[in-house]
Amino acid sequence: MINGYAIHGMGDEAFSLFHKMQQVEGIKPDVVVYTSLLSVCSHSGLVEDGLRYFRSMQNEYGIEPSIKHYVCLVDRLGTAGQFDLALKTIQEMPVQIQAQVWAPLLSACRKHSNIELGKLVARKLINLSPLSTDNYVLMANLYTSVGKWKEAAIVRGLINDKQLVKEAVWSQVEMDFGNSVIVY
Repeated sequence: MINGYAIHGMGDEAFSLFHKMQQVEGIKPDVVVYTSLLSVCSHSGLVEDGLRYFRSMQNEYGIEPSIKHYVCLVDRLGTAGQFDLALKTIQEMPVQIQAQVWAPLLSACRKHSNIELGKLVARKLINLSPLSTDNYVLMANLYTSVGKWKEAAIVRGLINDKQLVKEAVWSQVEMDFGNSVIVY
């Protein structure tokens, strides 16, 4: 239920159910519940609440954060423009999962037009996953978002220079023409 509330942007209901679950029903939250709570905080822009739940998960219940918990937290911090705290969080997490949280931070750099931090994050991503074209695309998108077309072209050119293959993506569009539906 908490996850359902999170998905549908019903943060107050999710928090209410979480507190009722603990206080009234005496149910101890688990990893999945905390993932949902952090997701609510991330989608609702609740930085302080997200930090509080992240800490309580560890301190009160001894739950070790998973990659999903870290991604929610770093995403929320980055989106809120709290880059120093996002970097500190990444540096304190286990090295083996750091690669997966740099991408949300790079996306946040794009949102806030933070080119300098974006360059640092892109270097980290490329060092950790040198064969992932996604990292190059994210950095190129950051450059284009601030009108640096030449730099974006250079970064995109690196994909070809390194002979990397960009994963194909596709979209599906359905058009309803009365008695028939055509899918493109």
